[in-house]
Amino acid sequence: MFFSVVIPTYNNALLLKRALKSLQSQTYSNYEVVIIDNYSNDDTEKVIRSFSFKNIIYKKINNGGIIAKSRNAGIKISNGDWILFLDSDDTFYPDKIKFLSENINSAYDLVCNAQKIVTESNDNIKIWKYGPYEKNFYKKMLIDGNRFSTSASAVSKFFLKENNIHFNERKDFVTAEDYDFFLNLVNANARVKFFNNVLGGHYNHKDSQSSNYKLHKSSIVNVIKYHIFSVQQFNLNHEQLWKSLKWRFLLMDFLEEVKKKNITASIKILIRIFFKSPLQLSKFFLLKLKKKYTIS
Repeated sequence: MFFSVVIPTYNNALLLKRALKSLQSQTYSNYEVVIIDNYSNDDTEKVIRSFSFKNIIYKKINNGGIIAKSRNAGIKISNGDWILFLDSDDTFYPDKIKFLSENINSAYDLVCNAQKIVTESNDNIKIWKYGPYEKNFYKKMLIDGNRFSTSASAVSKFFLKENNIHFNERKDFVTAEDYDFFLNLVNANARVKFFNNVLGGHYNHKDSQSSNYKLHKSSIVNVIKYHIFSVQQFNLNHEQLWKSLKWRFLLMDFLEEVKKKNITASIKILIRIFFKSPLQLSKFFLLKLKKKYTIS
């Protein structure tokens, strides 16, 4: 089984070096590294040239600030049976690709493993387990939130080509293009497997695009709106479905205020959610207690 690891990067030489070291340490050798560089002007190319991978493709493109373009370019020129995504600020643990080679087969189209989440100050380390898979999974993901992580996922290239699935390059999807990507995979009936094995690390830092809360929330709202009005078929009353999900955007605001330790603001938002959607709020906290998923 041959794997392609697609890495989009831009002016992130130091963290990219760590990501590439994690690939160099893999205990499985049948893979290629596909690096798509948005014309970095730091030491990115020098870092890449310092590694001697058996199979490596290095290409520069101008993605206009849209990481989806880089990922799509990487998928297009990749040669693997399976596509793995690795952001330049994330890492794979040494046995990651070996584990996948031993545990995925033709019964699956999309798999996702657990990750260790590390903050910039290293004072808040968590383990995130993704999933679970459920019936009506597309509906569940659209209503409840993303259940995948890009750097923890692997997808069959055959399935992508067969169903013409790629990352949407809309500018108003930036930071949430992965959510749209996984929604499309699930909507195309991808056969999904979640592993609770921690096979990599994800690094949360202030320079990542998704750390910009207003931008990230706006992108998630745009993805949800697009799927409600242009993709989903389970509820043809689009306006009703759209209105029923407003609680989720308030919940994102609540979680952001909690993260910033703004107690008064978070309580006010929580009260608004309770009066608007008490059942959804109860369901969310029940699932959080069961550690079933994380709202994006």
